[in-house]
Amino acid sequence: MAEMDFGGGTRALCALHPGQAAASTCTRCGNFMCDTCSVGGTQALCPGCCERAGVRHTFALRRDTWTVSTLMDACWEAFKREWVMVSVGVLVVIAASFAGQIVSQILSMMGGVVDNIAVTVLFAIVGYIASTVVQGVVSIGFMRMLMDVLNGGKADLMRIFSQLHKTVPYLLTTLLMFALMLPLLLVVVGAGLGTLAATVGLGALDGIDWTALNGPNPSGQVVEDVASLAPGFIAAGLVAVALYIFPGLWLITPLLLVQPELAHTENPTAMGTLRRCFAYARGERLPMVGTVLLGSLAMLAGVFACCVGMIPAAGFFNLMVAGLYLTLRNGADEA
Repeated sequence: MAEMDFGGGTRALCALHPGQAAASTCTRCGNFMCDTCSVGGTQALCPGCCERAGVRHTFALRRDTWTVSTLMDACWEAFKREWVMVSVGVLVVIAASFAGQIVSQILSMMGGVVDNIAVTVLFAIVGYIASTVVQGVVSIGFMRMLMDVLNGGKADLMRIFSQLHKTVPYLLTTLLMFALMLPLLLVVVGAGLGTLAATVGLGALDGIDWTALNGPNPSGQVVEDVASLAPGFIAAGLVAVALYIFPGLWLITPLLLVQPELAHTENPTAMGTLRRCFAYARGERLPMVGTVLLGSLAMLAGVFACCVGMIPAAGFFNLMVAGLYLTLRNGADEA
């Protein structure tokens, strides 16, 4: 029987992926399965039998063994299997985003008709919230669909609209994230302005003839004075970037997992969502940033491909985010 070993002399091939060598057989139908179908050897049933039996695969990668490379490989295999429907899902999300913007514009126009500043501002705020909710809830549903794909299931577009009941938790989580980021934003802006003032001095600002800038041909003196501020702006920019990297990235990186966490949890709460996201990101921030950078490169490549490739590239990027979440969640309780 040695010559019958999978991938040995007989070169048994996967029934679903004929280009890949078989690694095992399905215990239900007996078909050959590759590592993709068996999710790295962790599943006894092939994807078809799982679907017929109502059994879902579980994502094989774990937080204690994963690498960015293995995550990309797993997401790429899932993407190749369902790339058409994933791309359609991206288009649905884009359409929802446009719909949200239209709702926001309509409400703003309705508020502008009334000759009352308070009513105009109120309608603008309501329009912004409505737009945010439409885009956010649909994005959460898209993330839920991508998790199904990564777990061996089909890309069901109806899953995109399955998260409407999480509107309130999404809004509360978004408000909490804003409250969390506001102090960082104030620190970055304040530090940048302070550095600018300390570097060039307030006297340099007072010495500029700003009125000359309104003319079609600013005087050479004004240009020279403005150029003298360049070192200050550079120093302020460096300070702002340094603060953004730390503690900025330390604070921002776990927020990448918020939408997947809302999609995965049936009855999420704002505090519980953020608490779990920070727990999942503990000790994994650097590879998380690497994952986002690689996904961004894929998006950039899609833009260069006459912009047509941006749609599937966006699908793959979001698939990587969903896979990153499932990986960091898998084994988090043990850690």
